[in-house]
This record gives sequence, structure tokens and C-alpha cells, in this order.
Amino acid sequence: MKSKWYLAFVPLVLGMGCSDGFGELKSNERLTVTLVNGERGTKLARVPIALADPARLTVKVEAYRADGSPNTDFTGYVRLSIKPGTVKDLAGPNVVGRNVRLINGVADDVTLGVVGSYGDTRIWAEDMGYFPVDPNVDPPPQCSDGKDNDGDGDIDFPADPGCAFANDDSEDGGTLATGVSPILYFAYPRVRDVRGVSQGGSATSFPHEQVQIDTGYRPEDNSFEFSLVVTRIATDGFYVTDLNPKDFGQGFHSLFAFNFSAPARLGVCDRLTALAGTASDFFGFTELGFPTWGVETWDQDAWLNKLPGARPCMVPEPFVFSAKTASPDDTNTKFQQIAALVRAWTGDVPAPEESTEPKTHAHTLTVASHFGSGFPKAPSYAPKDDASNCDLNGDGSVDFNTNPEKACAAACDKDVQCSEWSTYAARGDFRLVLHDGDTRIPAGTTRDAKIQANASTVSAFNAAEMRGKPIKSFTGTLRYFSGGSQFTIEARCPDDIVVGLDKRALRSDEACLARTTSENPGN
Repeated sequence: MKSKWYLAFVPLVLGMGCSDGFGELKSNERLTVTLVNGERGTKLARVPIALADPARLTVKVEAYRADGSPNTDFTGYVRLSIKPGTVKDLAGPNVVGRNVRLINGVADDVTLGVVGSYGDTRIWAEDMGYFPVDPNVDPPPQCSDGKDNDGDGDIDFPADPGCAFANDDSEDGGTLATGVSPILYFAYPRVRDVRGVSQGGSATSFPHEQVQIDTGYRPEDNSFEFSLVVTRIATDGFYVTDLNPKDFGQGFHSLFAFNFSAPARLGVCDRLTALAGTASDFFGFTELGFPTWGVETWDQDAWLNKLPGARPCMVPEPFVFSAKTASPDDTNTKFQQIAALVRAWTGDVPAPEESTEPKTHAHTLTVASHFGSGFPKAPSYAPKDDASNCDLNGDGSVDFNTNPEKACAAACDKDVQCSEWSTYAARGDFRLVLHDGDTRIPAGTTRDAKIQANASTVSAFNAAEMRGKPIKSFTGTLRYFSGGSQFTIEARCPDDIVVGLDKRALRSDEACLARTTSENPGN
């Protein structure tokens, strides 16, 4: 089923009715905003989103009376903004911050530098009665001089509603005249944009903003320019990956949608026709909160039976970690793969791009061998096979700031074979160890590295019992937690953990394909 989006605008009417206590419009004056330079785009040819380098738009702002005639008596400041998006800077005659002064009702050649604008966008101008001055002038601005200059019983910013800021030299709230530009057609953000690719993936480019993501679906001809496919159904939401080939290899292509519960009637391999929600960073992990979505359901039976028009699953094969990319030295690669399907395994892993020979490195994967409920002994606190518990006082957590637990945690962190026990006991997190067994690799290349994993979704897998033992493959989605800079591979279902070395890791179109069936009133 193909989804369509509808957005309703409800006008806000002020000052109507007879009740006291409500505001009233001071006038029927209005402002106009005309784009005189800059790309406006069209519905079918949208302007690219500007994130790192602001887009430049030049406008003319004019004041008009209620009868539609130019208000040449208006001389004052109006504030400019853009929705959605942010005005990074303003340039031109009579500009102060994000405000421009109209002289005889006109401000010309005002250039806005804007970032983060997407979709159908408008530039706004508003008369707030704001007269910005130097806050250190003598006498002080009216909004910080300790006087009730307009006699309304309120004094200064922020108590007086007529004061926009403390450096406002007028306690008059202005005419409240407002104007907007014609629609500017910017592209909708891709997953990579929401993930914050311009910032190295460390934070979203749209913090706490409601965003509509470009899923590649084009309703005008019921086609997909590219695909956004579901890769995991979790108990608290779902994961998606953008499959555009030209972007796929660059990373930052996956995202978690936090739904509070498993989404109704959604499954791995489904393709989204729409996706929107509030972007935020939860301890460094970018997620889309309160998501809404449309879906093209994958017909597994049709594909298996090779029916006409049936499409494949499309979930990409996981990124395979090497000892080098799993090591603490390579955070860049891991940031690129956050929320994506990843794998650590016993098998061949592609060599780093800068290497010439050999093309692959043979790796072995084991559960960390220093992994047990016993307490490491002072003064070194070196972990042992059955002793990696740094909760030395038994209060349920490790104090990373105070010795002796700080020293114990540091010793465990330095030991590539250590998996701290209390973390496993509390949250199910443990460490996998990758060993690069290729003796031909250059000297100084990382040979052993550990990466955190979580198998809470697989009750049959007991990590503690697998201490020091090899496993064939561990697959899952990669999650990040900034407290301690921890990257964790979270298994999706039993298909993601293959223990026997004589077995094979399942392909992405074979693993964890169960579909949710319960109703979800929130979607």
C-alpha cells in the first residue's frame, strides 16, 4: 500500500469575542517577503539541503497597510526566520543579528544564510517591536532600565511581554505584522542527513526537530528512485537502511526509529514509502522519535515462487568487522555503521583499502576468555579467566572515577581478553575478540581487538559458558552509547548467532524475517 501525506494548517485567530484577558490584534498591517536572488526550486526539482555551507537567499521586505497600500510610514526592525531551518547569518544594509530595519517601509538586498531547510519552506518576517541597541549604552535600553516605560504594569525583559530581549529599546510589542515568502522547494533529508553526516555522524543535523525523510518513493508515478528498507524489528522500534548505491559505501546510511514498542505489521525486508518523526541524540545514538511511516510490504511467498513483479528482500549484507576496524583506534568506521547491520566472524575479512597484499585477512572470533564473577586481586587488578568483576563493593555498578574500582576497570579495558562481569550481569553486554591470523600483514597492524556485543534477544546463547571459545559468526545492529564510548553489536534473533565453526552465517534475506502482527494504536 502506498502512503500519502496530508498536512493541515489551522489559522490562529486573536482578539475575537468579548471576553477579557485575550489579546487583540493591534492592526491589520502586513509584511511581504520577496525572493530576489537564490534558488527557489520546484516540486520536481528541489534545491539540495544545505548543512555545512549555508544556502544564500536574498530578499526584499516591505510593509503594507490594511488597504493594501505601501506603508511608507513604517520605520522599524523586523525579525527574519525560516521554517523549517535555521538562519545562520544575515547580511545587508541596516542588519542587526537576525533583524533588519525597514526605512520608509522597505528593506532591500537582505541576504540570509540558511542551513537545515528542507521540504516546502518559507522565510518569515515579523514585527516584534524590537529595537536592538548596544546593551551597554547610556541610558540603558528600555527593556533593562528598571522602568515601566509603556505604563502597562510590567517592567523590563522578560517580565514585559513587549520586550523581545534585554537590549530592546522599546517596551512596545510592535504591530505583530507578519509576512512570508513564496514556497521554497528544498529536498527532503536523507537518512545520512538526519544521522549528521556533515558532523561525522556524532550528532543529528536536526536536533529535536520534526523531520520528514526522503524514502525514495515517488507518489507521482508510484515508483522508487531509491529504497529505504527495514533491517530489524526491535521491542522498542525498528531499524532502516538507505540503499542508494552511490551513498551506500560512504556509511551513515542507517537509522533507528524509536516507537516505544514493536511496530504493528512491519517486517524485515519491508520497504518504506514514508517516514517522519522527531530527530534526537540519545547519549550519542541518533534516533527518530514518535515515528510515522508508510510501508510497501515484502511478499516473501511471491519472491520465493518467482511470481511476476515480485521483488527481493533487499536487506544489505552486513558490514564485516576486522581486528583493525573493531579496535578503539578506528571510531570513524564504527560511527559510519551505527544502526546498520554488522558482523564479526571466523572467516575472511577484506583488507584495509590502503593495503595491496593480501586482499583479505583470515580472522577468528571468540568470546573473551577473562570473563567471570570473581574479583580481580589488588594491586594490579589483572583480570583472570574466572575473575573480571570490577563491582568490588557489590553495589551493582562500577565507579569509574574512584579507586579501587577505577583501577580495576582500567586494567580490564587494557586487557583485550577481558569482559567486565558486572556489565554482563546487569545488561547482558559482553566482549567478543577478533584475531587477525594473517602472518603476512605489515608490522604494527592491529592483530587483536575486542568489541562489545549483546545477545539478550537470544535466550539460548549463554555468553559466560562460551568464555574463551570460538564462534562462527555474530551479527546484529550496531548501537552507540557515549558514556564510555561503547559500540555494541545487538543480535536481532537466534539467526544472528552461529556457534559451530562448520556452520555458515545466514544471508540477510534468510535471517530474522519474522513479522509483527499486534495492533499499534500509535501508528
